Amino acid sequence: MRIAIAGGTGTVGRLVADLVLNHGHEPIVISRSTGVDLVTGEGVDAVLGDVDVVIDVTSTPSMSAAASIRFFETVTKNLLAAEERAGVRHHVVLSIVGIDSAEKGYGYYQGKRAQERAVEAGAIPYSLVRATQFHEFARQMFERMKTGPFVLVPTMRSQPIDASEVAERLVELAEGAPAGRVADIAGPRVERMADMARRYGRAAGLQGRVVELSLPGSSGRQMRDGSLLAGTAAQVRGKDFAAWLREQTGSDGQAKNPKGTGIGGISIVRAPLPTAPEPSLSNARELVAGLQTAGMPITLTIEGDERRLPVHVDEVAFRALQEGAALVLTRTRGVDATAAVRYLPHAVEIEVGHGPGRLTAQAEHAMTLSRTRADIRRLGGAVTSGASDDGAFHVTATIPVAE
Repeated sequence: MRIAIAGGTGTVGRLVADLVLNHGHEPIVISRSTGVDLVTGEGVDAVLGDVDVVIDVTSTPSMSAAASIRFFETVTKNLLAAEERAGVRHHVVLSIVGIDSAEKGYGYYQGKRAQERAVEAGAIPYSLVRATQFHEFARQMFERMKTGPFVLVPTMRSQPIDASEVAERLVELAEGAPAGRVADIAGPRVERMADMARRYGRAAGLQGRVVELSLPGSSGRQMRDGSLLAGTAAQVRGKDFAAWLREQTGSDGQAKNPKGTGIGGISIVRAPLPTAPEPSLSNARELVAGLQTAGMPITLTIEGDERRLPVHVDEVAFRALQEGAALVLTRTRGVDATAAVRYLPHAVEIEVGHGPGRLTAQAEHAMTLSRTRADIRRLGGAVTSGASDDGAFHVTATIPVAE
């Protein structure tokens, strides 16, 4: 099979070209460096002879809505017209998760929506897959957003994916029949872009202080509010950012915290307290695993249909779990704690508790979720807490989820 890769010299394009070759097909790289200009259409017909499938991973550096729309509409029009003349039977295109709300937002995303519409309206049978941002985006922050000693990074919640996984999915689609819009793909963990950039800088030994900026307008709101996170129907693929970073640099980029020494040189905990992950129940296991690594006696169970919740519910539920764990673990000595996340049909329930044990002096002053209670009630939820006659203690938060 002859597979042409439009944008075949970019981050994903290079990976796609290598995979096409490894799968026993013939890759045809389409880019200016190979003598093809997709904007003017020059050279496109010459390279599409006998091509079976075109994979479009083209991109533009412009953040302007007008320029992005013009680029993607022009490139897609030229590609599809040339494909029709050449008898290409399948057009595969990569897009971005969360751009449905981009009509008045981030200019680049408006361009991608214009590209999607052009493909959907075109004559060539197609497959379209949306992916979240790549792990490699953290490196690009240092390459594109460095101003003097500062690296300016937007306030952004993402669910980044390894670019090699995106390339794998594109080649899978190219080898199959046209499937239209297919399930989105995303990485396994919700991250904050500024944290990713800081960790990349530490791991790679790059100079520059990362400064997080909250961008104005609807584009900034999209980045902050979780609009760019994957939905419940998305395929979760590949390694998380920390594993990718270790693979790339040999380090996960985490700041090293000094161990507590306690009294007489005896450690208070067995390891430094972990940095809490980005607030999302998709990171609940990581939160509890970090507490366990730090010597905290707590276990986690997840029950029901684990699914992506509305962003505002997801964040409050995670913070309730985080506060509940801290509350329970500081109430007793020498007793294990348990945490549970229960996905109910129309709600999510967080419960943290412990069995009978020796209470600390502060136990009677810490009886409920003081920090997250107001947010839970604002969402129509409720918090209950209390101790049983034998000294056990449980705190439960129930947050409704609108269908």
